[in-house]
Amino acid sequence: MPEPPTLTTLPFVQPTHCRRYEGRVAIVTGAAQGLGLVIARRLAEEGADIVACDIQEQRLSRAAGELQDGTNQRILAVAGDLSEPGVADDMVRRALDEFGHIDTLVNNAAALIRLKLVDFTEELMQQAVKWNVWNTLRCCKAVLPHMIERGFGRIVNIGGEAWRTGAPYHTLLAGIGKGSMIGLTATLAGEVVRHGITVNCVSPGGIETEADGAKEPAPPGFREPGWTDPQFFEDMRRAAAGRVTGMGRLAHPTEVAAAVAFFGSPEAAFVTGQHLGASGGIAML
Repeated sequence: MPEPPTLTTLPFVQPTHCRRYEGRVAIVTGAAQGLGLVIARRLAEEGADIVACDIQEQRLSRAAGELQDGTNQRILAVAGDLSEPGVADDMVRRALDEFGHIDTLVNNAAALIRLKLVDFTEELMQQAVKWNVWNTLRCCKAVLPHMIERGFGRIVNIGGEAWRTGAPYHTLLAGIGKGSMIGLTATLAGEVVRHGITVNCVSPGGIETEADGAKEPAPPGFREPGWTDPQFFEDMRRAAAGRVTGMGRLAHPTEVAAAVAFFGSPEAAFVTGQHLGASGGIAML
């Protein structure tokens, strides 16, 4: 067994105090680990039944079991590649068959491919766009007919502050992927504003994603070995040490999940088309 990581953000865990999701159903994509798992746990702790989606079937199954045991809410695990045609539609059908309605969609799934643009292969560029743009578009399109028919819905997109700070290694991940979430949030919000549906975006900065409470936490950048430049983590550490703004630390994922929980709740009835940076002041306004 590998040594468990030393978690530096544990003193900043944000406990759950609210029960805003009683009787509600929330879809959370990319829920097998990291921020997605923590968001799913937060909404379940507030009373939601969860549709947990991820492309990693085995890890998702373990995560869903942990969520079920830890929250006593109903958890429906749906594995699949949401960027492919029909997969998001099937996920929504299964959610409606199981729960009868969908209140909240959290678009968290992403491919954390952190390379300089010149180092991308054609195949990896295509994959980065598929898993950072198409998955969110297809999930929104799949869930909207149901939300429009009900006259109620909450969509929360997960962006990222690197699109505002010009961080290296993020041209595809943030510039094309997470940056596009900001434009999608505003334009889709305008499109559905008269249907009782709100669309908002939360942009984290650096997150200690391995502090997700999973029994087998994933190390940083664990996915494909070619997805993250070996120099990435060292360069980010140097940049953080020299930064004159911000809190000077990573976020615990619960600190970001708390912001997502507000936007996805009934309380956010008059807030739409908004972008919130939950980044400890890395970018302001």
